[in-house]
Amino acid sequence: MKADVPPIAGNNLDMPALGFGTFELTPDTLRDILPRALELGYRHIDTAQIYGNEAAVGEVLAASGIAREDLFVTTKVWVDRFAPDDLIRSVHESLKRLRLDHVDLLLLHWPVFGQHGMAPSLDALMRTRADGLTRHIGISNFNIDQTEQAVAFCGEGQLATNQVEYHVYLGQERLRRVLARHNLVLTAYMPLAKARTVNDPVLWEIGSRYGKTAAQVALRWLVEQDRVAAIPATSSIHHARANIELFDFALDEDDRARIAGLQKDLRICAPGALSPRWDD
Repeated sequence: MKADVPPIAGNNLDMPALGFGTFELTPDTLRDILPRALELGYRHIDTAQIYGNEAAVGEVLAASGIAREDLFVTTKVWVDRFAPDDLIRSVHESLKRLRLDHVDLLLLHWPVFGQHGMAPSLDALMRTRADGLTRHIGISNFNIDQTEQAVAFCGEGQLATNQVEYHVYLGQERLRRVLARHNLVLTAYMPLAKARTVNDPVLWEIGSRYGKTAAQVALRWLVEQDRVAAIPATSSIHHARANIELFDFALDEDDRARIAGLQKDLRICAPGALSPRWDD
């Protein structure tokens, strides 16, 4: 049975609250699993230039028969293409690989900028939207100060999301408050903490009362929050099916409080050459 994923709103965004992440998935793996994920009801697909799988995503989407307006495709510009002319050129290259005339969301992947700061890259990012290459624009892995700078430069209502690591073991309360103030969605990558949630006894105990797994509880906790989307990646169709079966139950207040108590500032993705100074 195909799942219905509700949309999430923020600055005119109409993005499904749950997406299919493609980080670390090879083109061959994607050719196998993505068609089946689409059959399950996934319509929000997240990729990036650096993943090396945009072409495979494009191949599957082109063969799917799904109407373009029913898909939500995100890609991200890599840091070596942040110079304005390079950025524009790289987006055209991404669209060619994706077999699309536009993406739905285009992000700057990490906040790594040259001597002129982020302004030239943000200006080029806004040009891609003005030129019809993307419907929405946003940022990824920006800390609070960088997010405030980006919003100040682009203007209120212009950025759609900040895509960051977020899961039950990593509190993002301060960042979430900032994003909410500017009506940005937090898109959570690694929402299952690289499978660490799978065997968590607290999540399993909660899930047992709903007939759900620990991982499903962890994802449900995320998507129940205001303006939070999740993009779990998996090469398993069994896990892909479980990940999308989130919208037939709701956590009660006590369960949400217990899950919030699991947070311990566990950050998994922190590459030294790319990471900003993370917020405490």
